[in-house]
Amino acid sequence: MNSKTEDVLLFEEIKTAKFFLWVFYIILISYDAVYYFVIPYYSNEEIGFPKGGMGIWYYIICFLLLPPALYFLKCGKPYRIKYIYIISFLFLDAINNIMIYWPTKQQFASGHVLELFFVLFTPIFLNKRFFWAVTISYLTKYIFFGLALHTPKAFLPVFVISFLCLIGWVFLTRFQSYIKALLTAYENMRQQEKHVVVGQMATAIAHEIKNPLSSLKGFTQLQQERDSNTDNYYPIMLNEIDRINAIVTDLLILGKPSNAMKRENDLMNIIEYVSSMMALQAEREGVQIEIETRESIPAVVCDDNQIKQVLINLIKNAIEAMPNGGRISVQIVPGTKEVSIRIKDTGKGLCEEQLSKLFDPFFTTKETGTGLGLLVTKKIIEEHQGSISFDSKLGEGTLVVVTLPTGE
Repeated sequence: MNSKTEDVLLFEEIKTAKFFLWVFYIILISYDAVYYFVIPYYSNEEIGFPKGGMGIWYYIICFLLLPPALYFLKCGKPYRIKYIYIISFLFLDAINNIMIYWPTKQQFASGHVLELFFVLFTPIFLNKRFFWAVTISYLTKYIFFGLALHTPKAFLPVFVISFLCLIGWVFLTRFQSYIKALLTAYENMRQQEKHVVVGQMATAIAHEIKNPLSSLKGFTQLQQERDSNTDNYYPIMLNEIDRINAIVTDLLILGKPSNAMKRENDLMNIIEYVSSMMALQAEREGVQIEIETRESIPAVVCDDNQIKQVLINLIKNAIEAMPNGGRISVQIVPGTKEVSIRIKDTGKGLCEEQLSKLFDPFFTTKETGTGLGLLVTKKIIEEHQGSISFDSKLGEGTLVVVTLPTGE
């Protein structure tokens, strides 16, 4: 989850917490005023709070919760407010009921509309932990009073709260699914916009650089042939020009529409070709490449040159992730309508934050990387109606799974 999404969720939580506080105190004051003063007045009953209870101190303590709540709102920690209020309200309500009913033989008739407020308000917070905290707390409360005071009336709210919690659970799961769908759509749209911008920028820059870069390389090679001095910087210059050219080539692939020539290809031949190409670099780095095959591997519908580029990028990344040597296993797993290529290395691995940014433009974990290789790789695979995924942990290596459709 990126920082912008977290900011949006925090802003919504703050608004929800403010609404929660307003409704809590409005219900608390208005309900108790009507229940203890208005209704008894018109019914010719005794006006005032129940005898033996906390009385006005009950409300004073409730209002003393407001300054800490406002402090947490100001500090950007609104998630704590709902727990402070549910725990405090349950504690005060339990003490008040014990003071009223425990020393007397009065029939237990406790209950407050705020209990319904807490139960029905839980889906708005979109927090399953808070939902279960409220549900279990109220069920425990009424079961305790039913057993302690030996009154069956205390068990009636258990069924009512259970029914309301069931409704709240349905709303909570639906709200969470809706929010998750919105976040996924927003993230996909953000990535698409980013790729469109990168593609447009790539096309414009690459075309402007490609021609003068070719001229620069040609003149450098010509000057190298004329200069017989062996102690010069021409090899370094040519290597750097080649590196710039590779970056420009990646930019062109990102910017231009796909021109893949797809046909049925033997995947094993492609992998053996890439393995032979990378063998020298692997040997130089002390890395062993092992290919695990199975019989009856179906043909893959693809552009063989582009898939070779994908595998070269992935195996090259795996080799560079093991500076002290290691092993790369390439496994082909055939399926009914697709074939999976599993590339596993024994390198240093990646953390969760790095995994989440692997396909971001210009993000790289290498000192000399451009941050475009995996973006190009993903683009090629998606144009082949395939998929790519990474599974990695620090110190445990990385597993890359590339899935391509078969020709069947």
